[in-house]
Amino acid sequence: MTTSQQPVVLTSSSIDGRDEEVVEANVAIIDAMHNALLGAELMSPVAVRSYFVDFYLCQALEGGFAQYAVMAAARTATDALVREGMAGMGATAHFDLFNRAVAAYDGLTAASLEGPGGTGPLPDGVFRMDELDGEFEELLEHGNITALNARWLCGQPDLLVLDDEEVGPYIQRLAALVPD
Repeated sequence: MTTSQQPVVLTSSSIDGRDEEVVEANVAIIDAMHNALLGAELMSPVAVRSYFVDFYLCQALEGGFAQYAVMAAARTATDALVREGMAGMGATAHFDLFNRAVAAYDGLTAASLEGPGGTGPLPDGVFRMDELDGEFEELLEHGNITALNARWLCGQPDLLVLDDEEVGPYIQRLAALVPD
Protein backbone atom coordinates (compact mmCIF):
# COMPACT_ATOMS: atom_id res chain seq x y z
CA MET A 1 0.00 0.00 0.00
CA THR A 2 1.28 3.46 -0.82
CA THR A 3 1.73 5.95 2.00
CA SER A 4 3.51 8.86 0.31
CA GLN A 5 2.24 12.40 0.26
CA GLN A 6 3.58 12.91 -3.25
CA PRO A 7 1.30 14.90 -5.56
CA VAL A 8 -0.50 13.64 -8.63
CA VAL A 9 1.62 14.78 -11.58
CA LEU A 10 0.08 15.55 -14.96
CA THR A 11 1.40 17.29 -18.01
CA SER A 12 0.24 20.70 -19.15
CA SER A 13 -0.49 19.19 -22.57
CA SER A 14 -2.92 16.68 -21.05
CA ILE A 15 -4.66 18.72 -18.40
CA ASP A 16 -7.05 20.44 -20.80
CA GLY A 17 -7.33 17.43 -23.09
CA ARG A 18 -9.86 14.64 -23.37
CA ASP A 19 -10.39 12.38 -20.38
CA GLU A 20 -8.37 9.66 -22.10
CA GLU A 21 -5.41 12.04 -22.46
CA VAL A 22 -5.46 12.85 -18.74
CA VAL A 23 -5.52 9.18 -17.74
CA GLU A 24 -2.90 8.28 -20.37
CA ALA A 25 -0.60 11.02 -19.04
CA ASN A 26 -0.93 9.61 -15.53
CA VAL A 27 -0.16 6.10 -16.82
CA ALA A 28 2.89 7.35 -18.74
CA ILE A 29 4.21 9.20 -15.68
CA ILE A 30 3.71 6.20 -13.37
CA ASP A 31 5.40 3.97 -15.99
CA ALA A 32 8.32 6.42 -16.16
CA MET A 33 8.57 6.36 -12.38
CA HIS A 34 8.61 2.55 -12.41
CA ASN A 35 11.32 2.63 -15.10
CA ALA A 36 13.35 4.96 -12.87
CA LEU A 37 13.02 2.28 -10.18
CA LEU A 38 10.95 4.47 -7.90
CA GLY A 39 8.98 2.61 -5.30
CA ALA A 40 5.34 3.28 -4.59
CA GLU A 41 6.36 5.32 -1.53
CA LEU A 42 7.64 8.03 -3.91
CA MET A 43 4.45 8.09 -5.99
CA SER A 44 1.10 9.67 -5.33
CA PRO A 45 -1.28 7.08 -3.86
CA VAL A 46 -4.08 8.56 -5.97
CA ALA A 47 -1.99 8.33 -9.15
CA VAL A 48 -1.11 4.69 -8.41
CA ARG A 49 -4.73 3.77 -7.78
CA SER A 50 -5.80 5.57 -10.95
CA TYR A 51 -3.11 3.64 -12.84
CA PHE A 52 -4.46 0.30 -11.66
CA VAL A 53 -8.08 1.21 -12.39
CA ASP A 54 -6.96 1.97 -15.95
CA PHE A 55 -4.99 -1.30 -16.06
CA TYR A 56 -8.15 -3.18 -15.04
CA LEU A 57 -10.22 -1.33 -17.63
CA CYS A 58 -7.76 -2.02 -20.45
CA GLN A 59 -7.47 -5.71 -19.60
CA ALA A 60 -11.21 -6.18 -19.18
CA LEU A 61 -11.89 -4.44 -22.50
CA GLU A 62 -9.35 -6.66 -24.23
CA GLY A 63 -10.38 -10.03 -22.83
CA GLY A 64 -12.85 -9.73 -19.99
CA PHE A 65 -12.30 -10.05 -16.28
CA ALA A 66 -10.41 -13.31 -16.71
CA GLN A 67 -7.73 -11.51 -18.71
CA TYR A 68 -7.38 -8.93 -15.96
CA ALA A 69 -7.10 -11.71 -13.37
CA VAL A 70 -4.40 -13.52 -15.35
CA MET A 71 -2.41 -10.37 -16.20
CA ALA A 72 -2.54 -8.79 -12.72
CA ALA A 73 0.64 -9.53 -10.80
CA ALA A 74 0.15 -9.94 -7.06
CA ARG A 75 -3.57 -9.96 -7.65
CA THR A 76 -4.65 -9.49 -4.05
CA ALA A 77 -2.69 -6.23 -3.81
CA THR A 78 -3.76 -5.16 -7.32
CA ASP A 79 -7.42 -5.86 -6.54
CA ALA A 80 -7.13 -3.69 -3.42
CA LEU A 81 -5.66 -0.80 -5.42
CA VAL A 82 -8.39 -1.11 -8.06
CA ARG A 83 -11.08 -1.11 -5.35
CA GLU A 84 -9.55 1.88 -3.58
CA GLY A 85 -9.28 3.75 -6.87
CA MET A 86 -12.87 3.05 -7.85
CA ALA A 87 -14.09 4.09 -4.42
CA GLY A 88 -11.99 7.28 -4.52
CA MET A 89 -13.29 8.34 -7.92
CA GLY A 90 -16.89 7.50 -7.06
CA ALA A 91 -17.26 4.65 -9.55
CA THR A 92 -19.76 2.80 -7.34
CA ALA A 93 -21.40 0.71 -10.07
CA HIS A 94 -17.99 -0.37 -11.39
CA PHE A 95 -16.86 -1.09 -7.82
CA ASP A 96 -19.86 -3.35 -7.26
CA LEU A 97 -19.36 -5.17 -10.56
CA PHE A 98 -15.64 -5.59 -9.89
CA ASN A 99 -16.37 -7.19 -6.51
CA ARG A 100 -18.89 -9.58 -8.04
CA ALA A 101 -16.44 -10.50 -10.81
CA VAL A 102 -13.66 -11.13 -8.26
CA ALA A 103 -15.95 -13.43 -6.27
CA ALA A 104 -17.12 -15.31 -9.36
CA TYR A 105 -13.62 -15.69 -10.76
CA ASP A 106 -12.14 -16.78 -7.45
CA GLY A 107 -14.90 -19.39 -7.20
CA LEU A 108 -13.77 -21.08 -10.39
CA THR A 109 -11.47 -24.05 -10.16
CA ALA A 110 -8.32 -24.36 -12.27
CA ALA A 111 -10.00 -27.10 -14.31
CA SER A 112 -12.93 -24.86 -15.19
CA LEU A 113 -10.55 -22.19 -16.48
CA GLU A 114 -8.97 -24.67 -18.89
CA GLY A 115 -12.23 -25.32 -20.73
CA PRO A 116 -13.92 -28.50 -21.82
CA GLY A 117 -10.99 -30.78 -22.62
CA GLY A 118 -13.31 -33.72 -22.93
CA THR A 119 -14.26 -33.49 -19.26
CA GLY A 120 -17.89 -32.56 -19.79
CA PRO A 121 -19.83 -29.31 -19.87
CA LEU A 122 -18.43 -26.02 -18.62
CA PRO A 123 -19.28 -25.22 -15.01
CA ASP A 124 -21.89 -22.58 -14.25
CA GLY A 125 -19.13 -20.26 -12.99
CA VAL A 126 -17.75 -19.90 -16.50
CA PHE A 127 -21.15 -18.82 -17.78
CA ARG A 128 -21.42 -16.43 -14.83
CA MET A 129 -18.12 -14.83 -15.85
CA ASP A 130 -19.48 -14.35 -19.38
CA GLU A 131 -22.59 -12.71 -17.93
CA LEU A 132 -20.48 -10.37 -15.80
CA ASP A 133 -18.33 -9.46 -18.81
CA GLY A 134 -21.54 -8.59 -20.68
CA GLU A 135 -22.69 -6.51 -17.73
CA PHE A 136 -19.31 -4.74 -17.79
CA GLU A 137 -19.79 -3.78 -21.44
CA GLU A 138 -23.30 -2.50 -20.74
CA LEU A 139 -22.07 -0.51 -17.74
CA LEU A 140 -19.41 1.19 -19.85
CA GLU A 141 -22.13 2.54 -22.13
CA HIS A 142 -23.53 4.73 -19.34
CA GLY A 143 -20.83 4.69 -16.68
CA ASN A 144 -17.69 6.25 -18.16
CA ILE A 145 -15.02 5.20 -15.69
CA THR A 146 -12.32 7.02 -17.69
CA ALA A 147 -14.18 10.31 -17.20
CA LEU A 148 -14.48 9.62 -13.46
CA ASN A 149 -10.79 8.74 -13.34
CA ALA A 150 -9.73 11.92 -15.17
CA ARG A 151 -11.92 14.13 -12.96
CA TRP A 152 -10.52 12.46 -9.85
CA LEU A 153 -6.94 13.05 -10.97
CA CYS A 154 -7.54 16.68 -11.98
CA GLY A 155 -9.49 17.40 -8.80
CA GLN A 156 -6.65 16.57 -6.43
CA PRO A 157 -5.76 19.53 -4.20
CA ASP A 158 -2.04 18.80 -4.53
CA LEU A 159 -2.10 18.36 -8.33
CA LEU A 160 1.27 19.24 -9.89
CA VAL A 161 1.06 20.26 -13.55
CA LEU A 162 4.39 20.19 -15.37
CA ASP A 163 5.35 21.00 -18.93
CA ASP A 164 6.17 17.82 -20.83
CA GLU A 165 9.91 18.54 -20.74
CA GLU A 166 9.81 19.04 -16.94
CA VAL A 167 8.52 15.53 -16.16
CA GLY A 168 11.85 13.74 -16.75
CA PRO A 169 13.87 16.05 -14.48
CA TYR A 170 11.13 15.84 -11.82
CA ILE A 171 11.34 12.03 -11.85
CA GLN A 172 15.16 12.22 -11.75
CA ARG A 173 14.95 14.41 -8.63
CA LEU A 174 12.70 11.83 -6.98
CA ALA A 175 15.05 9.00 -8.04
CA ALA A 176 17.94 10.86 -6.42
CA LEU A 177 16.11 10.50 -3.08
CA VAL A 178 16.35 6.71 -3.29
CA PRO A 179 19.31 5.37 -1.32
CA ASP A 180 21.70 3.15 -3.28
